Amino acid sequence: MVRRKRRDRAKSTAEVPVDTRQATISPLRDIAKLPKGAVRKINIGQSFAEYDMSLNDRNVYVYTPALSFAEDPDSGKVFFVGRRGTGKTAIRRFCAQDEDRFQTIVPEIFSPSSVFQNLEQFANVRQRPFKSLVSAFRRALQIELLNLWKSGHSTYYGTPPAIDEELKQYGDLDFDERCLCFIRRISEALTAGDDDRWLKENKAVKGVAEGMKTLGSSALKTHTLLIDSIDDYWEGSDEGLVYLTAFMHACLETTAQIPWARTILFLRENIFERVRAKDPESSRLETAVIGMDWTESQLLELIERRLNNSLTAKIALGGPTWGAFFESPEIAWNNVMEFCQRRPRDVLIYISHAVEAAQNNGHERIQLKDIEQARRRFSDNRFKDLGDEYAENYPQIALVLSRFYGLGNAFTYGGIESFIRKILNDLDVIRHCSSWLYDNAATEKFIRLLYGIGFVGFRAAEGPMKFRALGPQETSPPPILDTTDIVIHKCYWDALDLQDRLVRDLPESKEFGKIGKIEDLPGGLDVSDYADALDLTLTVLREIPLGPDGATDFEEVVGDVIKLCFFRALENIEERVKDYEGRVVRDWIASNRARDGFWAMVRDRYDAVQVIWECKNYADLSADDFHQLNYYMTDIGGRFIVLAYRGDLKPFHLQHIRRIANNGRGFILPLGEKDLMIFLRQAMNGKIKEDHIQDRFDSVLRKIT
Repeated sequence: MVRRKRRDRAKSTAEVPVDTRQATISPLRDIAKLPKGAVRKINIGQSFAEYDMSLNDRNVYVYTPALSFAEDPDSGKVFFVGRRGTGKTAIRRFCAQDEDRFQTIVPEIFSPSSVFQNLEQFANVRQRPFKSLVSAFRRALQIELLNLWKSGHSTYYGTPPAIDEELKQYGDLDFDERCLCFIRRISEALTAGDDDRWLKENKAVKGVAEGMKTLGSSALKTHTLLIDSIDDYWEGSDEGLVYLTAFMHACLETTAQIPWARTILFLRENIFERVRAKDPESSRLETAVIGMDWTESQLLELIERRLNNSLTAKIALGGPTWGAFFESPEIAWNNVMEFCQRRPRDVLIYISHAVEAAQNNGHERIQLKDIEQARRRFSDNRFKDLGDEYAENYPQIALVLSRFYGLGNAFTYGGIESFIRKILNDLDVIRHCSSWLYDNAATEKFIRLLYGIGFVGFRAAEGPMKFRALGPQETSPPPILDTTDIVIHKCYWDALDLQDRLVRDLPESKEFGKIGKIEDLPGGLDVSDYADALDLTLTVLREIPLGPDGATDFEEVVGDVIKLCFFRALENIEERVKDYEGRVVRDWIASNRARDGFWAMVRDRYDAVQVIWECKNYADLSADDFHQLNYYMTDIGGRFIVLAYRGDLKPFHLQHIRRIANNGRGFILPLGEKDLMIFLRQAMNGKIKEDHIQDRFDSVLRKIT
């Protein structure tokens, strides 16, 4: 009953227009008095949901429409689409706490080496080749749902023979292995022109689906697959786009055709836009899409719930909690909202910086000057994150955005034209961004690109400022006229040191300024040298032979991966480090100086002030390899080791990892050659993030617990 009331309340908030300003903080006559030292005890939590331990507490969640639709098995919503930081992973974690009804999948299939060679045959989604791919994904999803159903039925009898046979043959494969198996089987039938075999494969999918329907005849509760972190493995290739489009159709069909089964796919908006542009049948998908928009009142509730967490006597929500913690609460809230893009992550980051400033300044309440002090740090963070968010669509886009450094905060149409002319003569920009820049060099296309990523908004001669929404992009963006001013969002002003002026023209003689943060690269490398180093490392890794002959080269490559991809967290990296007795030799050791994110979690959980990387230039790990690593763990340096090798994770590897973890020694994280390549490719696109290694850690942890 309580959930239903919450859900009804959340659905009513969906009627509030996202772009409508609200008087969220009303004047407060009686402000609650905080206990002494309350500000010092605030723990806002991590702004990245992957690392936020506070999300284990359901009291910190806000019932947005998206969360209500995810929890409601009858909502009909399959695709939860929004920009980074809008709460997709938080919803996944909320749902995943109910392990009987929800199961999480993080697929790796969307960076294919291409089982299908001729992509042209997939141009028509109504034809046999594309439908075959959809069928293969449906079959893999159905088995995953059956495994979830079986986990709640330790003893079951009378299941249809088609289901028994399906689970017997393919139930023990992981999701990606199962997908590849079915894709290969059905593609071989297509290539050979074997209609009988092709029909048999497709009928197998339908037969299992019919059998699954009978399982739900006795009011079976809805079982849901939560599919997240697509962007960690999806490289934006044409093959990956075909796979993802087919996968989305498979998710929708599975949900629609099996009464007790449901899939939820969390998808970044920029990736969804590519599918929508490519798929002529995307209108079918859009009926099952829910955006991740937030109102100001919901963002306020998000912060107030976390502020209240540290208090014994809770303060009322809806303004009183904010007013208790912040001086001049109305002005403070307006200042925050003016510099945020209505994303929960933006607000959490800004407030956490302001809280830290207040704590450092010894304030009993958070003051306006604490918010002002946090602004530059927040702006730097948002600028970095923007380039990272859109790296798949526009590799090294942060380099283009950095060329706005020191210029004005608003441009006329002609001012943007002159900016484009200048960057087209910038050799660094052309070298790293030509794959997408020339296609978007027309002035209107370039402006729409900047608007689409949330970097700029439009200001007409008359009317309010217009920035894009957070969910799936609007189908009719505002028109761009000669009188339209293009204004950079305030959250980027400080990071780019923008002047408060309107730029009408950029003289050819004016040089671009240099932004310090974009040059934050390892070893004093500039952007070109950094890109060359990544490319060389990736090339060498592909060519290293397995075995003793390539062992030294593999160790050097792993060292380069540490230095080039994890330089913001791991420092003072040393090779072939011996203990003082000279008996124990570790391949690589790095000092863990992370302030937040995955590596900070590792340091806190495993006392890993030093992180050991061990290198094995072979695919088949043995028990001796794990015994060796067990001796490397110490209470002084830490109990977390990364094992880089050339193969795939096997069940007996997990047995050794579990034994070491259960004995209280620590944790061994295996990373294969494919993982190393993903780190390098992400860095080449200007995408420095920890989601992939976090997902690898989560996957191993779940399998051993």
